[in-house]
Amino acid sequence: MVKIEDLKRINLLKDFPEHLLEIIANEAQLSIFGTGTQLMTFNEPVNTFFMLTMGQVALKRELTPKVDVILENIQSGASFGSCSTIKDTAATYTAVCQETCEVISLSGIRIKQLFKENDELAYRMMFGVAQQYKRHLDTRAQMIIKTLDKNPELKKDVEDLENLTLVI
Repeated sequence: MVKIEDLKRINLLKDFPEHLLEIIANEAQLSIFGTGTQLMTFNEPVNTFFMLTMGQVALKRELTPKVDVILENIQSGASFGSCSTIKDTAATYTAVCQETCEVISLSGIRIKQLFKENDELAYRMMFGVAQQYKRHLDTRAQMIIKTLDKNPELKKDVEDLENLTLVI
């Protein structure tokens, strides 16, 4: 069981009503992981939804055996592993603790059961996840646009540049 006060520190849950936070609190686990702990592995099944209350987690992909690309550094208040709510989904990145981390976790199987039992919980969680994905897509689109601005020779090969930022 997790304290409701801890759940309120998670961006995705900060506006949730108390009765929904209680449901999550009764199902979630609070754990502390050391530096270097791998929480998710690229191409492995995603079975857990993670919410970071303390520390930093790097989401990365291996570019070559010697080079990893950090897609994002997850900070306190952020969540990841939302694809644990989708059957038979593999991780698209590896998640590694960059320092000691305090993490609230929730089983993907249990989340799916809770969604079937409580439409409001399902709606609010998935709406929050959709907003999170939209922010990530917008950020990545802006990064691409900046790269194209700095490398104008690449622009000529890009069609429909003004529609690069997707609306979901």
